Amino acid sequence: MSNPLKVLVVDDKRIIGDFFEFVLGYKGHEIEVVQDPMKALETARKQEFDIAFVDIVMPEKDGVELLEEFRRVVPKLPVVMISGYSVDEKRKRAKDLGALCLKKPFEFEDIQRVIKDLLGREI
Repeated sequence: MSNPLKVLVVDDKRIIGDFFEFVLGYKGHEIEVVQDPMKALETARKQEFDIAFVDIVMPEKDGVELLEEFRRVVPKLPVVMISGYSVDEKRKRAKDLGALCLKKPFEFEDIQRVIKDLLGREI
């Protein structure tokens, strides 16, 4: 792959990170999986990412609160919020902050679509 993506995945469930590592890592992209939102913020400060996938509902910190902090620290980072819960108010807030939303369960084609929508490139 000539130009791999650098992808940040923030989700308290390890299986989601494993999914991204499998489907995107297999294609040569660099995947950084973080289960703790505060560590994710620290990671985003230290490294440059092309896109982030962030769970909305996490025990330590709400994903939308993390998105608000991302907007202050790395304002241009494209973010896709993911959730398997009905959290319409949080989704609306995330969209207001410029994030796309993806409902769990999702498939590889869904990830391809949002990456194309946000970054304008095929994976």
